[in-house]
Amino acid sequence: MFKPLILSLMWILQTDALADLPGSRDFPEITRPLGSEIVRYKEGIGKAIRFPLDRVERVNNRVTIDTELELDGHVVDITYQLSPRMSHAAYVEVLAAELVNSGAELLFQCESRACGSSGLWANSLFQVNELYGPNQAQHYLAVRLPGDVERYLSAYGIERGNRRQYVHLRLVEPGATGRQIDGQALLMTDGRFVLPVRFAGNRVSPESIPALREVAASLVTMPGDALAITAFTALTPGGSLAEALTQSQLRAEHVQMLMQEAGLSIFHAHGLGALVPPPDGASPERAELVLLRP
Repeated sequence: MFKPLILSLMWILQTDALADLPGSRDFPEITRPLGSEIVRYKEGIGKAIRFPLDRVERVNNRVTIDTELELDGHVVDITYQLSPRMSHAAYVEVLAAELVNSGAELLFQCESRACGSSGLWANSLFQVNELYGPNQAQHYLAVRLPGDVERYLSAYGIERGNRRQYVHLRLVEPGATGRQIDGQALLMTDGRFVLPVRFAGNRVSPESIPALREVAASLVTMPGDALAITAFTALTPGGSLAEALTQSQLRAEHVQMLMQEAGLSIFHAHGLGALVPPPDGASPERAELVLLRP
């Protein structure tokens, strides 16, 4: 087992977090920066998660990473806002040393412009706008954690133009699908999240149904009129917008039916076809859960 890291005294965990995002929690192996706050938190099952082992840049209007892992499995993202007296660069440097000393395999490390474009790290890979800052003010490391279970951890730090500093941690466990999905925490982060489902025609694929049931189980205490399901379908060659709208509506209604069978009644289900372009890095074939009101 991977034992908890013991960082230097400057990183000792405070007994009380300042104002963490509701539903968020730290990684048990990693001691958080002193005086930090969790401002973003996301957890779930991901497909084709890009785990960079090289600089990130845009080539021919595509996000290009020469060396990377593409992982399927359980992923947790935590974004910390550091206190004014903390340095993201020092934290990432100390964290790298402690991880390696504990037996982790250092896969990649960079700083400043050697990491590539901060905007791509922030908006395309992590989808956390707080992480966008000057290219010369970024640090990144990627490791494989020790132990029998395959796990990968990355840390990205940035100082923005307003002098605020952030550290983003991502933990990926490939092949892990049995973790509990905390739907409420995901909704409180951004007000919406992409459901961990794939489609076969107009219906949710059979292998996606267990993950969908997990989401429903984590949200059973929420009123049905506070949530909405939206589904999206890309235009096919020779296809029409009307066909995409029809298919996405059928998909949204199937997700709604499966959620209801799992104990969660959601009043609103809408298919938007290809009317809304997907966020950078997101699939055009997706379904989202939207929080209409807290």
